[in-house]
Amino acid sequence: KAFNCKYCNKEYLSLGALKMHIRSHTLPCVCGTCGKAFSRPWLLQGHSTQVLFLSPGEKPFSCSHCSRAFADRSNLRAHLQTHSDVKKYQCKTCSRTFSRMSLLHKHQESGCSGGPR
Repeated sequence: KAFNCKYCNKEYLSLGALKMHIRSHTLPCVCGTCGKAFSRPWLLQGHSTQVLFLSPGEKPFSCSHCSRAFADRSNLRAHLQTHSDVKKYQCKTCSRTFSRMSLLHKHQESGCSGGPR
């Protein structure tokens, strides 16, 4: 199934890729190096400073709980929440809980079956 952008009709093979693309329309500050979008210029500036010193594909920010690594410190911080025991976002259909709102939305968009897990 293809996913099309409602702003420019560009087509993507995954919903996640489409969501990342839509941010380029809805968030005004976009990194010229990696395409990551930000709501405020100072957030882009901080990100750009990090990106300037990285080689392509370099991911210096590693998770101490698993083997995942990230190019951006903010992505590591968001990832670390997945290891937290605090899961304050609950699916109203199946009662499954999530550490981040974005994970709950992903769960719901993937078609929650309704049964508890």
